[in-house]
Amino acid sequence: MNSQQLLCCLLLIFACIPGCSSEDPAITAARSRYVVTAPPAGERPIPEVHKGLNESALQPDAQVTVRARINAGDFPPFADGQAAFVVTDATNQDGDETHNPHDCPFCKRDIEVQMARVQFTDESGKTLKLDARQLFDLKEFDLVVVEGTAKFDEDKSLIINARKLFVKR
Repeated sequence: MNSQQLLCCLLLIFACIPGCSSEDPAITAARSRYVVTAPPAGERPIPEVHKGLNESALQPDAQVTVRARINAGDFPPFADGQAAFVVTDATNQDGDETHNPHDCPFCKRDIEVQMARVQFTDESGKTLKLDARQLFDLKEFDLVVVEGTAKFDEDKSLIINARKLFVKR
């Protein structure tokens, strides 16, 4: 076989190989399922969601939309290898990138009601085993708007099972 025939064979082989992508298909599918290009409407502050659930004005698994910053204070906000992260309320903080409720004397008095865990689950309710940083190209202190259902876990921490995610870039 001469070099021209070898080149033709190699080109034919590469043409028959399905397109290769470095992107994991599970990541692509999850992004298209959750990420939206405009923020969901009807934002309410995370403390209001806490209060509504505590006072039964909101039922567990009520639909909510929150504006928050990925921030867990002194702790890492991301769960390694999971589509989950901790957020702190950021309602009415557009443009104030320097405000950190964990450092603010007023906000940190009751910081627990300012925070929520956001998680993305599969059909069985288990958190996706895809790291949120890679899945959604997120980093600490990103501003997000999340729509999902809210409930408390056994420790009375607010959990939002996300259905939509908007990341302000």
